Amino acid sequence: MNCLCTLKQDVNFSQADDMDEPIGTQSLEGLSQASCVPDFDPSQTNNDNDASDWWTPMTTVRKLRKGGSKQSNAPLTSAKWDRWTGGPSKKLQLSDSPMADDGSPQASLYYFTEESWDRFTKWSTNPTALRIGPSVFNLTFAQRIVCAGKWLGNEEMDAMMYIWREKTSLRRWNIDRVAFMNAMFCLQIEKEYEKCKDDKRGYVVPDLLLAYGRGELRSHGRTNRVWGVDVDRLYFLLFVNGNHWVAVCVNMIEKKVEVYDCNRGRNRQYVEKFACMIPRIVKAVDPPKSKLLLTSYSIVDMPMQTRLNKSCADCGAFALKHLECILLGLDLSLVEDGIMPGCRQKIAYDIWEAAHDPILIQLMAQHIPSDFESSTFYDLEED
Repeated sequence: MNCLCTLKQDVNFSQADDMDEPIGTQSLEGLSQASCVPDFDPSQTNNDNDASDWWTPMTTVRKLRKGGSKQSNAPLTSAKWDRWTGGPSKKLQLSDSPMADDGSPQASLYYFTEESWDRFTKWSTNPTALRIGPSVFNLTFAQRIVCAGKWLGNEEMDAMMYIWREKTSLRRWNIDRVAFMNAMFCLQIEKEYEKCKDDKRGYVVPDLLLAYGRGELRSHGRTNRVWGVDVDRLYFLLFVNGNHWVAVCVNMIEKKVEVYDCNRGRNRQYVEKFACMIPRIVKAVDPPKSKLLLTSYSIVDMPMQTRLNKSCADCGAFALKHLECILLGLDLSLVEDGIMPGCRQKIAYDIWEAAHDPILIQLMAQHIPSDFESSTFYDLEED
């Protein structure tokens, strides 16, 4: 496997179709990247001839057949795209049942116009790599989102966090005092938490985490908004147990970490690092006169419906849509298995559309990396 390396402290988990620079393997300032996700269980590796290109940026979970060749970045024929998206149809659907476009709150989670879908599928027949914040949207990226039975990966999550960050900064969403964190932030918190546990009294928050607290990182969509002063809530996606996505909201006002898990799991062991570290960052970046007391945040597993994620592969889409509902004030019960095919389509289309947004293109062209970041891209697929 070509795993990842870094020059400084940050990384982009994506690679364009025409980017094939060989990448070596080394550590991330002491953070082991052998599996790229804490607690990954390598026993998940499985040979599956029908899903030979199924991989996540955290780890390869499906291996190619011996002697087989990768076809995932080849332009799709119309017949192949139709087969992967449920067959030729006039409706925007992956399932056998048409999805309502009735203007309801639930429909807003998955519906977009047939003309929009036609533009997206036209791109798929002759795909070109598209920059979207920290990620590159290519055909492999699109397949992983749209195709049923595939896990979403870090770059999809980072792309959506970037889009939402820009939507709030540009006031396209009337949502204020929020921040959206990326996958590398979660890994960096994990690393520093291990240090903090060994010496809580003597631990000093490093400049890297302070840069997050001051809104300087992530540099794509940099806000310069200070946690606890200009920001009350953090939102991010977290990969837990080596095989599952959950949505997380850190509420700095109520001093709690809320976990939204479509599988209704108990996630204290995976989020206690945030409950410990984020209060320390907030205290360090807040004005001295605020005199904040340093206490760990409480952890709350939020109530969810039963029997969600029946496919066992839609947890990433569930996590994204749960966050979207929270941000837009929609009921979480609107997110259900029956709309997941359409939700996956809309996630892919939203990213593709944002990559063509002239304002975002201009902002991306003006992007200046932080001193903490590396501009190198990494390919985590196996040879």
